[in-house]
Amino acid sequence: MKYKALIINVLLIIASLMANAQSHNEQVTVEGSYRPQIKRSERLQKTPETPENKFYIPDYKAETKDFNYIYNVDVEMMSAVTYKEDYIADDKENFLKAGISSNLSPLFLYRHYSELSKAMSIGVGVRHYSSWLNNQEYKKSSFMNNDVNVMTVNKLRSGQLHAFGDYRYDMYHLRAYDDIENPNGRNIHTLNMGAKWLSNGSSYRDFYTEIGGDYRATWISGGTVEHQLNAAGCVAYSDNWLNGNGINNLQTIASDFEMNYNNIYQAQLLVSVSPHFIFSGDFYHIHAGLRFDFKTGDNVGLYPDVRGSLFVLDNMLEFYAKFGGSSKINTFADVVTENPFVVSEVTNVGEFGYEKTKIDFQGGVKAKITNHLDAHLGVRYRNVKNSVFYIPDDDCYVIFDDDATVFHLQAFNLLFNNYNVVNVLADIHWKALENLDMAAELSINRYTMPATAALNYSKPWYKPSFTMTLRGDYRLDETWRFNASMTVLGKRWAKNLDGEAEELKPACDVQLGADYQIKDDLAAFVEIHNLFHQKYQLYYNYPSIGFEVFAGIKYRF
Repeated sequence: MKYKALIINVLLIIASLMANAQSHNEQVTVEGSYRPQIKRSERLQKTPETPENKFYIPDYKAETKDFNYIYNVDVEMMSAVTYKEDYIADDKENFLKAGISSNLSPLFLYRHYSELSKAMSIGVGVRHYSSWLNNQEYKKSSFMNNDVNVMTVNKLRSGQLHAFGDYRYDMYHLRAYDDIENPNGRNIHTLNMGAKWLSNGSSYRDFYTEIGGDYRATWISGGTVEHQLNAAGCVAYSDNWLNGNGINNLQTIASDFEMNYNNIYQAQLLVSVSPHFIFSGDFYHIHAGLRFDFKTGDNVGLYPDVRGSLFVLDNMLEFYAKFGGSSKINTFADVVTENPFVVSEVTNVGEFGYEKTKIDFQGGVKAKITNHLDAHLGVRYRNVKNSVFYIPDDDCYVIFDDDATVFHLQAFNLLFNNYNVVNVLADIHWKALENLDMAAELSINRYTMPATAALNYSKPWYKPSFTMTLRGDYRLDETWRFNASMTVLGKRWAKNLDGEAEELKPACDVQLGADYQIKDDLAAFVEIHNLFHQKYQLYYNYPSIGFEVFAGIKYRF
């Protein structure tokens, strides 16, 4: 009892600073009821059976697409409380999706998984998406995305070894790059390969370890080349220091570590060590630790790593909080993934430097309203230094072969700036009927920039004032299935070619989809992208593809 009283007193003092992480790797899941969050090491030690080795075969749903852009909202919108759909179950080892659009844009996706032996499995994936007709908004405007990946899982007595390799090739034949020097457009290549070891953790008093590493190269043909080496791991040990014998209330002492090496014109190295102590009970979960960031050419970063959750009303409500910070290397790979229209040579940048989140506070409440309805409301505040923004490259001029006019076109350079941001986050997931699932996420974002008269530093370029996503999935019967999604981006600021700040109109992309089950393993699909044909701009001077209809087949075998 004395330990329980002590824990209650501690929680009352520090609950506002404690947090349960909202990352996708650390979620409180709902399968009829809440379960307190536990770290990976705790999870494996409490359930010591060997984890399944499975290659993910996606159940393709409606997605907003535009040249495979990634909407970088820069917040974690998804609640850590999520209803787990149990109607999707498929043990097929191969998945094929193939189709073509009204703009003659072919789409191909293939995934294969097989057990080569009792101890080894392999997965293979291939993806292709491209345009065969020019986008009417541009002269000679087309694109192509290709991706090939291979992974293996090897079961050994003491753990599992995961190995993978991935190659991606993206081509954007857009007007801003369709000049005499670059007749083949913008060509972006990414090669990534690595491995990860996970121990089985057969006893909670055994040390649990994870360790892995990878190599990644990113380059633009005729332009910037970047090399990365990354390593990460975790070591943990659990016992019953506070609650006597048994495994129901373990405490864990652990440390995560990361190493990131980046070379783009200059070399950078970041080593992070995060020792922490974790303990949980029937109504609480606490993670208390520190993060040390060692950086070449910069000061050592020291950040708190404090998280906590309090479960009340028979675990129907979870109050959570988190207080911490971190550093990361700004990488060229992240830049061209988010915005493929940056200039080919970023020599004016030299060393990208480190992005530092000096303060990161999160807090909120997650509620299980019914067995089929989960909701989350939270707030997040961050103070960020040296983050990447995009501004026009003023020296981008083009003369086309059949047109003597000199065009001053939009390419992008990089600006590194500081900002504060407050995010109000809300989301809800609802299984409305046995055959109807709905979800909605909302993030309201308020950015504060440094007090300076310089235009380049005055606006949070391309950061949306709010984002909203709505999704629905309806299964009419064994033959028909329908889905829909809508993504809305609020006001965003862009610097135009005249050097003035311009407010971009809100973006709204609606997509509808339908599947018709021809046979048990074969279905025909139709997808409508950008239903209302809105020419919104993700980046200034680059409007999206308009209305487009895709049709094809999905086959599992």
